[in-house]
Amino acid sequence: MKILVNYTLEEKQYLPLLVYQLKGLGIEAVGTYAQHKDYELVAKAQANQCAGILLCNPHTLANLVSAPKPTLDAFRGSRIPLEVPAIVCNSLSHLVSVPHGEWLLQQDLKKFSSIRVPTADFDFTPLDTYKPFEWASALANLKKCLLVAVDVETAYLNEEEGNIEGGDSVITSCSWSGLMPDGTILTYVLPLIDFGYDHWTDPKHYAAAIQFMQRANSIAAPKAMHNGMYDSTQLIRYHAEPNNWAIDTMGIAHSTFSELPKDLAFVSSLHLHDYYYWKYESDLASKNKDIYSYWRYNALDTFNTLRVAIQQLRTMPAYAKRNYAEQFPLVYPCLYCSFEGILIDNDKRLPLRAAAEAKLEEARRQLRLMVANSDFNPGSWQQVEFYIYNIFGATKPKIGKSKSCTDEKNLIAVGEQHPLLSRVTSHILDYREAQKAIGTYFDFKQKNSRLLYALDPFGTETSRMACKSSSLWVGTQAQNVPKYAKGMLVADPGYTICEVDNSQSEARCTAYCSQETGLISALESATHDFYKTLGTLFFNIPYEQVSDFFRNKVLKKIVHGTNYMMGAKTFIENIGTQILYETAAQMGLILTPHPNPRNPKELTLQAFAKSLLEAYHKPFPRVREWYKELYNEILTTGYLVGPLGNTRRFFGNIAKDHNMLRGAVAHQPQNLSVAILNKGFRKVYRELVIPSKGKFRLKAQVHDSILSQFPADEAHIWVPKKQALMYNPVVIHGRTLVIPTEAELGPNWKDKEKFHS
Repeated sequence: MKILVNYTLEEKQYLPLLVYQLKGLGIEAVGTYAQHKDYELVAKAQANQCAGILLCNPHTLANLVSAPKPTLDAFRGSRIPLEVPAIVCNSLSHLVSVPHGEWLLQQDLKKFSSIRVPTADFDFTPLDTYKPFEWASALANLKKCLLVAVDVETAYLNEEEGNIEGGDSVITSCSWSGLMPDGTILTYVLPLIDFGYDHWTDPKHYAAAIQFMQRANSIAAPKAMHNGMYDSTQLIRYHAEPNNWAIDTMGIAHSTFSELPKDLAFVSSLHLHDYYYWKYESDLASKNKDIYSYWRYNALDTFNTLRVAIQQLRTMPAYAKRNYAEQFPLVYPCLYCSFEGILIDNDKRLPLRAAAEAKLEEARRQLRLMVANSDFNPGSWQQVEFYIYNIFGATKPKIGKSKSCTDEKNLIAVGEQHPLLSRVTSHILDYREAQKAIGTYFDFKQKNSRLLYALDPFGTETSRMACKSSSLWVGTQAQNVPKYAKGMLVADPGYTICEVDNSQSEARCTAYCSQETGLISALESATHDFYKTLGTLFFNIPYEQVSDFFRNKVLKKIVHGTNYMMGAKTFIENIGTQILYETAAQMGLILTPHPNPRNPKELTLQAFAKSLLEAYHKPFPRVREWYKELYNEILTTGYLVGPLGNTRRFFGNIAKDHNMLRGAVAHQPQNLSVAILNKGFRKVYRELVIPSKGKFRLKAQVHDSILSQFPADEAHIWVPKKQALMYNPVVIHGRTLVIPTEAELGPNWKDKEKFHS
């Protein structure tokens, strides 16, 4: 096969890499870097007897599609239906700048083998007029289907400025695409709201429409959704929950390639030979008030979701099936938690908010005095950069990727350059903390005086839960609520909050994954604190003399740093130079930029940081050998298989990318830790929540803990049951790993005390 490649002159340097990929697939190519109209591009391809066109010229793309401001990234994978069809790919620079760039280009090039396969027939039936017989026929057809994809479109209505309980999310339309036994696909769209106005003016017809939605979702056929957690949350409010939801195309995508994007368009681009990017059509329809195009967009969502689901079921590798089977059942307890939420005591919230507001105002007042500018805005990174570096003359620490060096880590480092700079940066950080507290943790939209949120079992590469604001367009994330805001999150009347934490879970998982017996022994000691033991193992400090400062500020940071394979520079940024100087003084060392080579007690800051990290590996040498094993596994296979079978595909070249190894080292213990926690999470939901019928109420999974509530006078009943269900020993490399648990109870999330049976 011969193809025409339309690229840009700026990308000429990447053509040899493209030629290598083309030769691997037996494809010849001719090139053009000019910007073409559609007829010019086709003529060029025909003149060179090309069967297809590879399009990576954004200027030509703009001439071929009707989307406003189209980009290669948006349209990548699309087949443009010209007389000589074109496949859009990313910029060729992705071959060297994006870890999965080469793999993704290969998927796009493979589409040339089906370039002449006709596109799937798409049509849909809008149920926009109340016709009982037509609706009954549609319902009967859906009942015959082997698989039904469901999707809702939503909008936010009636929001009032400053109203903490204001606004509501509503379903504007619902679509179904069903696979008939003969292989055809039927698609229906049911409208409810047309750009802010009820579609149904007759209440009886409105009721009938909602009833149709309920009946369509209750049929026995398996349901497929993309990010069904969102759609289910919306549908449940209408008592239209999708019965037999078994397939989540986003979840399958995550289970297959957790590192890649998982939006419906991207996933469709991988699985559909005739894929064409359609996601811009919703905004365009809304802008033009074109309701039919809006319905068509909704129909395309389910049409493509159904086809993706079919292809995923056909091509899903065995490891992805196992990953999915382990992770998908979590959607049900997560959905429960999303509706449960946590009660807010607004009488406590308002004083906390007022305190944050006062802190913000005081920090702003002080800063305006310091910079002699009554209009100074500490929330503006441009102004902060100007005063800190141009006026006060601080040196940019250049920590991380921030060019302005105005993020928290950089400002902390600036504060360590001079006491006066420390005063300025501390006020800036105080201002930002108060600003975040107000916006994120005190002023979020409430629903019935509750904090609502959405847990996502497919939200991270390691399978840890992600959390964000509720799918009902209220609330905020619940996993990182700071301690100062937890006091306003209270148990419901008559109940008590209970949080059971898996103790030192990730450290234990690291020990058992690496098979480091010394680390296992230190963690499993029944009489000695793990971190104080490290003080003795690392620095020969007698156990009783390890201070709380050294335990919490130094030893914990060393463990964290090695768990994430930090280098000395990153470790310094993480722990802070002030802590390092204080630690060195306690150890009788002197930190100086120019140490005397004859004096072993004089070290540079970087050398001291490196020595602290190295101290970890002296008593635990097997951990570093484990790093090599992970490296070799990914280098030779491209995959990493966890001790319980979870498999992750890694993209890129681990021999050239140290971050890949860091990700692998962090992945395995995190994945094992959360797998054990998830076993308990599922058991608690099945064996306590469902049978108790409202007595035991699950709130959330928070990193290594499970949050719940139950009647205040029944702690002696529920805490032992919960801890028993969270007791899930696993055998790792022939050793049995047990994660101990600790339970705390209290009237709110902050003020809790340890439970003693």
